[in-house]
Amino acid sequence: MKTFSATDAAISGFGLVREHPKAVGAWVLISTIVSAVVAVLTVGLFGPQLEAFADLSQTSSQPDPSETLRMMGGLVPAMLCSSVYSIVFYSVLMAAIYRAVLRPADNRQAYLRFGADELRQAGVSILLVLLFFAAYLGVVLALAIVVGILSAVSKPVGGLAALLLIPAGLGALLYFAVRLSLANVLTFAKGKIDIFGSMALTKGRFWPMFGAYVVATILAIVVYLLLFLIVTMLGGALSGFNMESLGNLMQSQTTSLESLMTPTGILSLAVGGLIAVLTSVTIYTPSAMIYREIATDPESTVDTFA
Repeated sequence: MKTFSATDAAISGFGLVREHPKAVGAWVLISTIVSAVVAVLTVGLFGPQLEAFADLSQTSSQPDPSETLRMMGGLVPAMLCSSVYSIVFYSVLMAAIYRAVLRPADNRQAYLRFGADELRQAGVSILLVLLFFAAYLGVVLALAIVVGILSAVSKPVGGLAALLLIPAGLGALLYFAVRLSLANVLTFAKGKIDIFGSMALTKGRFWPMFGAYVVATILAIVVYLLLFLIVTMLGGALSGFNMESLGNLMQSQTTSLESLMTPTGILSLAVGGLIAVLTSVTIYTPSAMIYREIATDPESTVDTFA
């Protein structure tokens, strides 16, 4: 069975940035422009609803449930638009990352496309979300039944069972998340949606993959915090380190066009694309690198559901 370096996989996002700086720079620029346009459109279309909901959250320690539900109902179109944008954005970005790792010579348009590969990424991502949601509901239902039965027999036994079974259930979900983590890149490489083919590729490789993903996630958090710190310092310089302005910078500047057009709002829009791209590259590149290293293993073509 072919192996891979978990350390190299974990830091492969930084290697991608080093090897393809122009492409990553193009991703950041396009992401910044598109996210700024989407933010302006969102505020223009749903600004009053967003502002009303923000005011309700800030002015009332215990908001009226019916009023909260009513306002959330008014935000459903905004949430749907945001979900569609997120699916499109990350599908295009993931396909670009996979193209840069698996087909580095295909560097036209900075590896960016909007075609069948991207549509398949959207499809497999939606299917994975639905699959894990169903698995989560199944685990919760099974735990509730078992703990409920044991609690009816003996409350201490039920409490002990809950203490042991809840971490076990979360561990099972995490296990299958790692086992299915190559579904996106496998779909890209094969040119057709293949979710469970990831089970064969990840057989016997759970722990190094898990370690790589944990380290990559930590690195993504560090990147985010460093960029956020830089933005905060720049925002402080622009505002004369006024605490109210800094507080506004730390909050979402998407409730009104006036907030978007302030120096802190513009700064938030300007760095939003940088943060989104760099954190995504850090998180998504390891799976592509792992696939590249192990995909030619003949043993990975059998025992799909092992």
